Amino acid sequence: MPLQQPEIPWAIYLASSDHRFRLLVLDFDTSRYGADQARADSDRLAAHLDDLGVHYLRAYSGPWGGQHIWLRLGENGADPAAVGELNRVLAQHYPTFDTSPLSKPRMGVVRPPGAPHRDGGRSVPHLAGAELQQALERVSRGTTPEVVNWLLARHPHVEPATPPEEHRRPRIIEDAAGPRLDRPRRPLPHRTAALLATVPSKGADRSALAYTILLSMARAGHTLDDARAAVATAPGLIRLREDAVRGRDDTERQWSRALARAATFTADPDQAPREPIDDDLDAIEHALAATTAHWGRRGGASDERILHALTALARTARTRVLDIDCRRLGQACALDASTVSRRLRVLAREGWVTLTTPSAGTRAARWTLNQPQDVGVETTSHATQGEPAPAPGPPLPLLPHHTHDLWSPSRSGGLGAATARVYWFYRSGVVSLIGLSEKTGYGTKYIERALTSLQSTGLLTSKATGEQLLRTLETVAQTRGVAGINARRAARHLVDRELFTWWNEEQQWRSTRGKKRGTRRTTSTGMLTLPISAPARVRYGRFPTRSNGRADYSTARAVVSQINSAVRSAA
Repeated sequence: MPLQQPEIPWAIYLASSDHRFRLLVLDFDTSRYGADQARADSDRLAAHLDDLGVHYLRAYSGPWGGQHIWLRLGENGADPAAVGELNRVLAQHYPTFDTSPLSKPRMGVVRPPGAPHRDGGRSVPHLAGAELQQALERVSRGTTPEVVNWLLARHPHVEPATPPEEHRRPRIIEDAAGPRLDRPRRPLPHRTAALLATVPSKGADRSALAYTILLSMARAGHTLDDARAAVATAPGLIRLREDAVRGRDDTERQWSRALARAATFTADPDQAPREPIDDDLDAIEHALAATTAHWGRRGGASDERILHALTALARTARTRVLDIDCRRLGQACALDASTVSRRLRVLAREGWVTLTTPSAGTRAARWTLNQPQDVGVETTSHATQGEPAPAPGPPLPLLPHHTHDLWSPSRSGGLGAATARVYWFYRSGVVSLIGLSEKTGYGTKYIERALTSLQSTGLLTSKATGEQLLRTLETVAQTRGVAGINARRAARHLVDRELFTWWNEEQQWRSTRGKKRGTRRTTSTGMLTLPISAPARVRYGRFPTRSNGRADYSTARAVVSQINSAVRSAA
């Protein structure tokens, strides 16, 4: 910011020259829904930041009551892709949220506190005097860029529909064989091969025919050298060959035209190559869909979620062999780590997964996701053979639906995982008691109770799908007091990892030779919130032990919780 502030409206960039965000500004606009809604949305997001222990500064953006929440990011700032995802997700939850400041790192600018507004007035902080000075000091320390992921975890959302690789627009690249599309080379379609091998008939448009052939070659990932070889011999490209004989070799120019045009198309899915892993995972998902009644047993809803989460992770990793710890898998399927550990053993006995390598130290266990023929569960559900295919289709992808806060256990105030399965099939078009019982594996009496619960929340009459359905589920979750339960679970897992890191550092310190000086434990409210780069022993001091010298994890957990509670209170 300049030392001398201009007297005209001015703004500052949120990202530095490397396009990483050093500042985050969450902007709530009044143009559509008014100042009251903007303030309510701002209050709600500020409450999330308070819970996370994140320091921020709030300001009125101008004379109409718009709201700005400022965060300063430490370390190397936040990745623009992660900020873009947060930008998209917050817009789903806050109707007054303005996405423009965070949408383009090279162009994102916002008027800072004190800057004039074009309609009069200035951007003014909520606080004043000593409170404002203290807030500025806290914000100036910066917070970890990991806050982007924390906010994403607190706002359930549908991942954007990412087209498969073969559906994306390809890039034009150049190698030793000349320019081509950035995709694997594949054989030409039969029609193109026939055109190449056939002399154009009398009166045919030979130029258009040549262009058609080159366009098909370009889309198939062929190169300029391939095009030159075809021009030299193929009957179908006689026009380009005759031009070359006359001294007007037009092959390269025509290839450039065809290549540029091919780059505007997506690949033909029927011709796109598939890898064996795609077939394996498709078969596993088919087996899951064919055995839905099997998951109606006790604990089955958790087992089903775990398998879908493993399949999703396997698609990303491109392998059925996964190194994954129970906490990370638990966050992917909205279950406690202890539940995941227990249910994985059940799934291993049934043959769905195999423990390839047990966990050791900081290394996670390695699990293999088995193919259907290795699974000891019947993959054909005879009870559902007469059930017609669901007409409307599922309202959401299964995993985002089943892992929503609303379906947390009933003892927590949620509707439960079993009710989630009932609602999933109901919204997929299976509306009869018998049909739902056959699909879910539950008795009709339970189905009736689940439908009654859903009816009382208004979900049975809702027609929302996708992001609108997520907002509806979020509203019901807030009404029932379970909103944010998965985010709190993720926070507990974070503390678990912190304890493990702390104990490892303690062991390393104890094994170091020479005179040792301990670090006094502190509960200062000036401590930064987790996670930060400082070593755990610097933050927490010596790891507490019992009289026999063994680690006292209960006391250690209380220390971590106490310090982080103090940080949240200071925020």
